[in-house]
Amino acid sequence: MAGAGIEIAPLAPADRPQWEALARGYKAFYGTETSDEDYRRTWDLLMKDATVHGIAARLDGTMVGFAHYLFHPHSWQGEVCYLQDLFTAEGARGRGVARAMIDRIADTARRRGAARFYWLTKADNAPARTLYERIARHSGFIRYDYPM
Repeated sequence: MAGAGIEIAPLAPADRPQWEALARGYKAFYGTETSDEDYRRTWDLLMKDATVHGIAARLDGTMVGFAHYLFHPHSWQGEVCYLQDLFTAEGARGRGVARAMIDRIADTARRRGAARFYWLTKADNAPARTLYERIARHSGFIRYDYPM
């Protein structure tokens, strides 16, 4: 269930400044250096809303979170939904914002007929994992990244 007073809607062009401020917080949280060009390119991709989709969470009209997700084929299950990025501003954490965004994406995935909805997080992200353990099942997989 979404928290009281939380509004979830697709990202819109006017959201760019608030989204970028939150996105910079997200990238800082994970210690990922990101160029201004990467933020521009990602915003353009989100505004196309073709392959990667974005939603915003608002409390009292102020954006306090965002999520990016996509659908992709799965060799055994048809189409699945992947939650690529999820971030809630520090002052809004614990108020149901992340849960509301996850629930919205899950509803979208169900309507689209996705066979699965999944995401990743860092092992040491205890606050997020507390929520995820309540609402989802840990699959036990470990991720590896091959250097490119």
